[in-house]
Amino acid sequence: MSQISREQLIDLYKKATFQEDYTKGQITVDSPSLVQNLTLAFNSDITGWSQIGIDPITINQSYKFYHRIPRASDFGHIFNNMDQLCSNSFFKSKNNKKYFVINLKFDSGDSNKPQIIKNYETLLHFLRFLEKAAAFVDSTSSKMLFLEPEKMDLEIFYSSSDLINLDLESIGKIESYIFENTHESQKLAILSKAIVSQCKSEDFSNRFGKLLKSLKDIYETLDHDYAVFASSFSYDKLRSEIENSKLEEQVKIHKIITDIQNQILGIPVATVIVATQFKTQKQVDYNAIYQFSLNTGIFIGVFIFVLILWFLIKNQKESLLGLEKEISRKDLKFKLDSPVVYKKIESSGKPPFKELLDRIDTQKKILNIISWIGIIGLIVTFLIYSSITVNPKNLF
Repeated sequence: MSQISREQLIDLYKKATFQEDYTKGQITVDSPSLVQNLTLAFNSDITGWSQIGIDPITINQSYKFYHRIPRASDFGHIFNNMDQLCSNSFFKSKNNKKYFVINLKFDSGDSNKPQIIKNYETLLHFLRFLEKAAAFVDSTSSKMLFLEPEKMDLEIFYSSSDLINLDLESIGKIESYIFENTHESQKLAILSKAIVSQCKSEDFSNRFGKLLKSLKDIYETLDHDYAVFASSFSYDKLRSEIENSKLEEQVKIHKIITDIQNQILGIPVATVIVATQFKTQKQVDYNAIYQFSLNTGIFIGVFIFVLILWFLIKNQKESLLGLEKEISRKDLKFKLDSPVVYKKIESSGKPPFKELLDRIDTQKKILNIISWIGIIGLIVTFLIYSSITVNPKNLF
């Protein structure tokens, strides 16, 4: 008689029902292939299936049988339930061999996985990170040795209830945090210290369970301690970047003021001094037409100068406003990218770009004052022009 295959036996397991202790079971034969498979199982000494009674196997009949777990070497690992799988010295930390869980009717080759299997696989993946954080790993006994901040042994012990209540969110956060290439070794060292701090006071057999219950606290410790490390690591670098950025913006502010300073210096010339060039009637031998033409030309020149100056000041104020927005954007970027370092710099005095923003605000006020000086100068020039200039029409 031919030997029953693993696939045929697993098919029988999925169709059968078992007593609570898995020593007995019952199966209903609903297809010709099942007749063949069950016959092979009952007639084999290695399947662990023994028929109760001597009735021949026929379709649409139910059969009771004695059951014992077959050898793994014959059909792969078969477990009554998840607790039995979790206590297995190999499968509690690895699952790269074929296995079947009777009460879940789940085979390792199945694509549709129950949630507890997904949790189990997530935990096994997380164990790879724990092994990286440990100073030494004994794969034969699933033990890990941590040395910082003090020596601690950790052996993997967990049950199906631990898998059901597994904190998947915290595991995901820890893995994502460490998976980033930046400072991976430092993050693993911080993780090692966090694990020891959480578990060192527990009994040896309870340490891993304590670790699983403290995943959220471990992540928060990892997040906080790494932020402290990163702040010390990047403080000088970030401060240097801020100083370079401030220097660039200072040059831009200086250029904006320099571009208009010649026109600013020209205000006294264009208003007060030019006003002294107006001619009285006596100075032009009472030639009203000549006086009117000369004084009007001077005033128009002053008016054009003040008008151009006003447009220049408006343009410079808009440049300062754009520069202010750019500085504020850089300030916000530094604040969001490195909040810990930013706060450290801020606490040592004032916000990094506050000095530049204050200077821009001062320059805008100065430009406003210059605008008013130009307008006042124009008004004064007009008053002087009006008071000494005779309209030729009035002479006729």
